[in-house]
Amino acid sequence: MVLEVCTQDSYKNVSFDCRLVIASYANKPSQGDSMLDIIRSNAQSFWVKVAFGVIILVFVFWGIGSFTDTGNVNIVGTVNGEPITYQQFEMSYRRAEEAINQQSPRRTWTAEEKSQLGRQVFQQLVVERLIVQEARRNNIDISPYELRLYVGQLKEFQDAQGKFDPERYKNVLAAMRQTPASFEEDLTRRLLIEKTVAFVSQGSWTDSLEARARFNFLRQKRVMEYIYVPATPKESQEIAADQIAKFYDEHKMDYAIPQKADVQYIEVNPLTLVSAEAITDEQARAWYEKNQGRFVEPETIEVSHILVPVEQNAPAEDVKKAEEKVAAIQNELASGKAFADVADAYNPKNAADKGGRVGWISHGMTVPAFDKAAFAAKEGVVTAPVRSEFGFHLILVTGRKAEAVKKFEDVRAEIQKTLAGEASRDKLGDVLDALVEDNILGKDLAASASANGLTLKSSGLMSSDEIQKTLGINAEGASSIMSKGANQPVDMPLTAGDKYVVVRVTKTSPASFKPLEEVKADVVTRIRSADALAAAMKELETVLKGADKGLEESWKSKVVVSTAVDRGSALAPFASQPELDDAMFTTAPGSWLPGVYAVQKDKEQGALIARVAKIEDPSAQEWQQFEPIMMNLTQRERQDGVYQAFMEDLASKSKIEVRNQDIIDRKNM
Repeated sequence: MVLEVCTQDSYKNVSFDCRLVIASYANKPSQGDSMLDIIRSNAQSFWVKVAFGVIILVFVFWGIGSFTDTGNVNIVGTVNGEPITYQQFEMSYRRAEEAINQQSPRRTWTAEEKSQLGRQVFQQLVVERLIVQEARRNNIDISPYELRLYVGQLKEFQDAQGKFDPERYKNVLAAMRQTPASFEEDLTRRLLIEKTVAFVSQGSWTDSLEARARFNFLRQKRVMEYIYVPATPKESQEIAADQIAKFYDEHKMDYAIPQKADVQYIEVNPLTLVSAEAITDEQARAWYEKNQGRFVEPETIEVSHILVPVEQNAPAEDVKKAEEKVAAIQNELASGKAFADVADAYNPKNAADKGGRVGWISHGMTVPAFDKAAFAAKEGVVTAPVRSEFGFHLILVTGRKAEAVKKFEDVRAEIQKTLAGEASRDKLGDVLDALVEDNILGKDLAASASANGLTLKSSGLMSSDEIQKTLGINAEGASSIMSKGANQPVDMPLTAGDKYVVVRVTKTSPASFKPLEEVKADVVTRIRSADALAAAMKELETVLKGADKGLEESWKSKVVVSTAVDRGSALAPFASQPELDDAMFTTAPGSWLPGVYAVQKDKEQGALIARVAKIEDPSAQEWQQFEPIMMNLTQRERQDGVYQAFMEDLASKSKIEVRNQDIIDRKNM
């Protein structure tokens, strides 16, 4: 949790890569993004993330409590009598599904995954209804001015000068199949939810002592003193035959030979059944003409800069020093020195590439102040100093490309690939039906595969785990294969990641055990090792009993002082041992840990006892570095708690009904 926060906020207090931070402000959506993605990418409020993440509501136990199914076709559910219509649910479901598919374009959905997504979408709609209803009861609303101000700040709708462009607004929405009215209605609702939740949580507060205590807990280190006794097996130890037989019987599963199967299989990729080459130029060009909005390249500029770092809230004297340094740099540039040479002389590490080069950027890829100044700059002329959260920038634009639509010739291959994928998905059902039918009828699978432009493969004898890895299927699919006898088909396609496989079992091998004679040497070795470890443990148990009163001289010389151990880490040089790792941080300073621990050191086993020699709390300097992060973490958790209580209270007073469970669970859909 701390690491997650650190990745977002730690640049405020520690060194950072300026290029990465600048790039992190990129928020222009791809042409396939929904307007909800635009809202999310531009939302800075923590509460948007709370309200629109995958929210696991404490009051939702599916099918229990206030959830009832009354079987209405046009209404999916109601929240305090307010309907969630089929159209509203279906639109939200399609948006969620599309967002996931954009991340995994070749994904195929199982019935269980569709049902799970349907339930998550319904839960989100319920949350939205509850919050909006509460906002109305408390006369909270979004004024036209607030809406206009928010829309005007979205870079997707701004021109090259950073001003709201009504025509661009309409065009962007049209490319995403939305009207201004529907977009503004949706955005108003979402802003209202954000405003309401922020209002509810504004009373939360942060205790610096609590944050510091948590930091001390997380970053505390412990120095240990320990005694280690290696468990060295005695090669001369005789092991009786009955002891060997008993150990073998008790550990027989360690010598199991799993059931195996040899299968023939055909892989079917939903996106490659039709090749891109099969798409004609006429088809590709017709699609291009209808979808030119997808191929708009935004205005871009090639930028270099010189950065004089100074924190945003730095004291006036630090700002003055930075300004004096900027003036000195400007004088050097005015004297004729090359911008690249001056940049290399003054730029801090990681502020830019050699010569101050940032590279080609489009609107929204850099922090706002930098973005505005860079796009307003004349090519070849160094700007006046520009102040951002990183310091002062002197910016040089060395190239500019106007917004343009990519030529058909440049995107033909991409379009053909897209259309081939769509055609492949359309063809998928017919191909799978034909292959499964041939498989069930016992036809030659090699011929069936060839007839559909596919290839038949063979696995060789493999265990269930090996078949899962080779075919890329899940445990359930492997189980269906292992349940078949020789020369039997699996009568349905199996999902294999982004593909399907049609499978026939050709040979089987039953599960068995390696005979004792084959593994006897290993059994003997394991018995000797176990006996050696037991002896080492017993020896240290005796030492531990009297350790509080003081160690005997012979043992004092064997005490080793460890390096400081971080919470959650192993005691070096031993491998992690959960009980030992926990005990080190639950035992009081100066006390011996409560037990003897079996540990692993390289390839050697042994026994260990230890006591806490010293506790090392993090320094004041460390706390100063991480204080903003920990305060932020504590504040967020308090806000989270208030929000959770708010939702529990709303739920307890609300009547939530499911009217059509089948639609939510995507049955027959």
